[in-house]
Amino acid sequence: MFRMRAALLWTVNDFPARSSLSGWSGQGYRACPTCNEDTPSMRVIGKTAYFGHRRFLVTNHHWWSNLQFDGRTERKRPPRRFSTTDILEQLRRVKIGIPGKHPNYGGVKRKRGDDELNWRKKSIFYELPYWATIELKHNLDVMHIEKNVCDSVLGTLLADPHKSKDTDNARRDLAKLGIRHELHLFEDDNKLMKPAADYTFSEANRRKFCRFIRSVKFPDGFASNMSKKVAQNDSRLLGLKSHDCHVIMQRLLPVGCRSLVTKNIWSTIVELCTFFKQLCASTVNVSDMVEAQKQLVLILCKLERIFPPAFFDIMIHLVLHLPEEAILGGPVHMRWMYPFERYLKRLKDYVRNAAKPEGSIAEGYVVDEALTFCSRYFDDVETRFNRPDRNDDGMHPTRQLSVFESQCKPLGKQSYVELDNNDRDKAEFYILNNSPELEPYLK
Repeated sequence: MFRMRAALLWTVNDFPARSSLSGWSGQGYRACPTCNEDTPSMRVIGKTAYFGHRRFLVTNHHWWSNLQFDGRTERKRPPRRFSTTDILEQLRRVKIGIPGKHPNYGGVKRKRGDDELNWRKKSIFYELPYWATIELKHNLDVMHIEKNVCDSVLGTLLADPHKSKDTDNARRDLAKLGIRHELHLFEDDNKLMKPAADYTFSEANRRKFCRFIRSVKFPDGFASNMSKKVAQNDSRLLGLKSHDCHVIMQRLLPVGCRSLVTKNIWSTIVELCTFFKQLCASTVNVSDMVEAQKQLVLILCKLERIFPPAFFDIMIHLVLHLPEEAILGGPVHMRWMYPFERYLKRLKDYVRNAAKPEGSIAEGYVVDEALTFCSRYFDDVETRFNRPDRNDDGMHPTRQLSVFESQCKPLGKQSYVELDNNDRDKAEFYILNNSPELEPYLK
């Protein structure tokens, strides 16, 4: 028995910070904290790829025997579901060691044993009596996952030299696995040639897509100015923030790439974008998330047939577990990093002395609180409490009839449109039937 004053419900962090808090390392072959020791992974040139999502399909699915994925049939069973009791049993096997390099370990870091899996430590949160029984302890941050997925997809589609996953080593991986022979590197006149892939835009299509992004207009406050994110030569996108990727994934990418890639690639990308739009909704239905979990397995398998294994970093794999966390934790707007990142940006703006950032933040916070309190008593001074809205349109009636009352402020130069007889008849019919002022004359 204990007296509880407050409870820690869960933590919200990006993936590296989550690894530090939970104690489960987010690197290596077992990087996924949900799949645990059954994480689907393979070694490719220079990195670890989290490839092999056929394991999550039903056992009689025909893709289990398909050789187009990695040149082999799938024989591994689906990952197990680890309960809170299983996690505690794993933590009991974790040895308490001295961090870093120490003479006791021969001047090097202590290597984890095979029985310790990816556990580096037992989190201090387990000192809370109820923490071990919580199913959702550390949230996967949808904001950072969506941004990383968007960067990987856009970088590969646009063949961005800095963000594309379609590298020379990725093509060598295909040759090593013996799949997709049309994409293998080859030599021509002592030059290493890289065949064009279906999942990358041609130079002309890259320009079309970038011009489409540049031409998009959003309502005020909906998104940043996307035209500033396009390079001057219309070849790639630069400086995308997390919310920019959020808007591109859910609004622009499904439309922009429709006619620029083949149908199977476009439909798979649209299904992935639709899932993120469904996940980020203000209300989440449990049955919808259960169905989305099944569809995500198919989406990831389709992506494995399109992109090389090097495309699948840990962020692509973590998408698979987002519906389950939505079922346990509810809508993502209560569990992602957007409000915390905005508040951190506000605190960083307080810094005036880079040598003493903590003092600058404390002083700026106190000054802001004092000015906010005093501004409540000022009537003849414009403050944040009596300042008019940025888009205060108000009522601007333009005609006597209510049907012509405008709810917004007109902008720009007036233009005149001449209606033909058909359109004029429709307009007159609408006005006569939607103007209460004319009812006495129509009886």
